[in-house]
Amino acid sequence: MNDKAKRQLGKSVIWNTLGNVIYYASQYVLLILAVRLSGNYASGLLSTAMSIAAICISFSNYGMRSFQISDFAHKYADKTYLQSRYLTVGAAGVGCLIFAFAISYTAEQRWIILLYTLSRLSEGYIDVWHGYLQKIDRMDIVGILFGLRGILTITGFWLGLALTGSLVATMAILAAVNWLCVFAADIPCSKKAAHFTEKADGTLWMLLWECAPLAVYSFLNSSIGSVVKIYCERICGTELFGAFNNVFAPVQIIQVGAMYIFAPFMMTFARCWQKKDKKAYNKAFGIASGAMPVLWACGAAGAALLGPFLLGVLYRKGNIQEYTFLLQPAVVAAVMNIYVSILCYLLSMMREMKGLIAGNVVGIAAAFLCSDIMIRTMGIAGAAWATVASRAVQAVCCLAVVLWRSRRHFSEAPKA
Repeated sequence: MNDKAKRQLGKSVIWNTLGNVIYYASQYVLLILAVRLSGNYASGLLSTAMSIAAICISFSNYGMRSFQISDFAHKYADKTYLQSRYLTVGAAGVGCLIFAFAISYTAEQRWIILLYTLSRLSEGYIDVWHGYLQKIDRMDIVGILFGLRGILTITGFWLGLALTGSLVATMAILAAVNWLCVFAADIPCSKKAAHFTEKADGTLWMLLWECAPLAVYSFLNSSIGSVVKIYCERICGTELFGAFNNVFAPVQIIQVGAMYIFAPFMMTFARCWQKKDKKAYNKAFGIASGAMPVLWACGAAGAALLGPFLLGVLYRKGNIQEYTFLLQPAVVAAVMNIYVSILCYLLSMMREMKGLIAGNVVGIAAAFLCSDIMIRTMGIAGAAWATVASRAVQAVCCLAVVLWRSRRHFSEAPKA
């Protein structure tokens, strides 16, 4: 790698990390603004929409980004990737519409769910455009676009709720802002990286079929947390669910930041796996696994010492400090989620798709079972521990497959 390429890589890492953190954080700033401007009930309405939208977004992305950027043989044309996104985003929107009317939500809840999901589905559409940029190593542009989107999201939400006082109207403004970003910024900045005139042998339906296992994994993994939240809202009510999500949200932002710390390990694992370097692989895996208790200890100490104060600063309305007992399970859930993400990456790297899907199926089954029992028994505290329990079950299953697959892989390595 020459000096110019190294500088571009460093630039891409910095801007992409910064932009994505700003955008991810913006979604939780919306919760803070909702509490401050309208109270816990409005925050609960928004939290419900966020939980449902998360499932829809995962399907709209179809787990295709990693496949798209690694298609070095040009099996599928750039135009085919874009066409696939019309179908997946459209299907995700229809699925959200059906779910919103299948459940006994109020008219206000349905509008908020549908409009917020419409806003976030823009992410599913631009994901393929950002894939074109990633293939030419311009993730710095992607980061800048996400940072801009995050700032405009916060601004649009604040102005909408402050001026109209209506969460439904604010969601309509948010959807307009996000789709305006798509056509005014994302597409113009990305289209030069796409080659729509080039042809390839792979068809649209072949692409969707080949990426189906990744789509299933992505959908199941995102659904585990959402299942618990949907149960919480249905059983505990919108206002209590809003309080639950407001406590969990700041911890999840920290979780996203921690994942960037582990990002360098991912390429280390891939290189060791390819070279069948058992010693280096085990060392990297041991470091990543051993970091989890350290992360938990730091997070638990921080939650105990600073949690109540920070919640009071973030949420001036809604008596959120009454729910500080949720902080400790939130920290545990965040650490479990980080570890699960690492394990799922390893399974994807190993191309162990059956094990990947099986681990997530078991995890979502645990989410359904634990949510119903624990929330009815313990209230919102039960929702917190149901999140921990379902991620723990998922982690154990994925870990078992990772260890089995690793042992099998390295036993086939030629002896020195």
